[in-house]
Amino acid sequence: MKKHDAEQDAFEYGESPEREHKKRMSPLGYALLALALLLGGACAAAYGARNVPLLPARMTEAMARQETPEPSPSPTPAETEAPADLPAQTPDAADYERTAFVVDGVPLGVLASREAAESAEREALAWFELQILGGGTLETTVENEITFASAAMYPEAEDITMDALFALLTGPDTPLAIHSTLTEEIVSHTPHESVSEKDETLLAGTRIIVRYGMNGETHTVTTRTFLNGTEQGKPETVTVTAREAVDARVREGTQKVEADAEPGKREGGRGKDAGALTFRHPTESGRIESNYGQRAGVLHLGLDYSGAEGDAVYAACAGTVVSAIERGGYGLMVEIDHGDGFVTRYAHLASASVAIGNAVSAGDAIGTLGSSGNCKEPHLHFELRIDGIAYNPRYYLD
Repeated sequence: MKKHDAEQDAFEYGESPEREHKKRMSPLGYALLALALLLGGACAAAYGARNVPLLPARMTEAMARQETPEPSPSPTPAETEAPADLPAQTPDAADYERTAFVVDGVPLGVLASREAAESAEREALAWFELQILGGGTLETTVENEITFASAAMYPEAEDITMDALFALLTGPDTPLAIHSTLTEEIVSHTPHESVSEKDETLLAGTRIIVRYGMNGETHTVTTRTFLNGTEQGKPETVTVTAREAVDARVREGTQKVEADAEPGKREGGRGKDAGALTFRHPTESGRIESNYGQRAGVLHLGLDYSGAEGDAVYAACAGTVVSAIERGGYGLMVEIDHGDGFVTRYAHLASASVAIGNAVSAGDAIGTLGSSGNCKEPHLHFELRIDGIAYNPRYYLD
């Protein structure tokens, strides 16, 4: 059965049983193979021991002819100057000799060193300043003459400890007179007010800041004086006004916006009813080149009619001439009172053909168109005022 299996396996893997048998090696064969390996290793060792080159002779000769480059020399470090000899720090002998603490020529005692005497003075002054309560700037002066001298100059003075000297300097019988001044400055601000001015020439809802407000500023300086930490007298207070409050000013428009308002034409509010009064255009052409309303942040209070220099200007409604004068930026100006608070104004005229008190009818010539006053090109500036307030004439022109 086993033989059959071996033969079957050999058949499946493509080898016959006879070939498999030939592939097996006898024990003698293994021994001969081991001996051959040992002899080969020994020969290789002997060959290497005789320094036989492994490279061809021509290659080894070429390598021998190549010179090995000399290493580059290291850079020489720059020479540095030797540090200058520092002066010897020798302590001042006077700082460490026994020192007398002298106030106004009277020695209070002898301490171990000048350093101890200076420390005693600082601690005493600090103690007096700590007795002063409050904020501000503190300035302290010593009225006494405090000196530090060698103990040899005061042989009668006795040794004293730091604690004992501190108790003497800060006690009720202290020989010191320490004056202190405490200055406290308080800066307060007074809020400014905002003042609104009603402006009937501006549309309702319009606010123009005429002036920004500024808070006022007041400085209150309080000075207190102390002797050895105890307050003397009453505080002195000085109040200085550095800046007065400046109120803000605001103009607020009150003109109503009419329901039939038209941007560029029918702007602003409408005044009271004109009743029986009717108004016509004050020039023959009736061409309006600039309307009532805001222009570059300024309210234009009337209508500007275009025309040529010398064109006739007519009364817009019957009435009485109440003004015919030169008036600043208006130039030569005529005003006609039509009654019930209605007044028309004609400005920048070249000439006027009426005088104060003249009665005129609608359409009567009252002057000629020009460019007087604040005017660059000839035109007529026409206003309609009702109870002193300028309204848009378009609401009343036929």
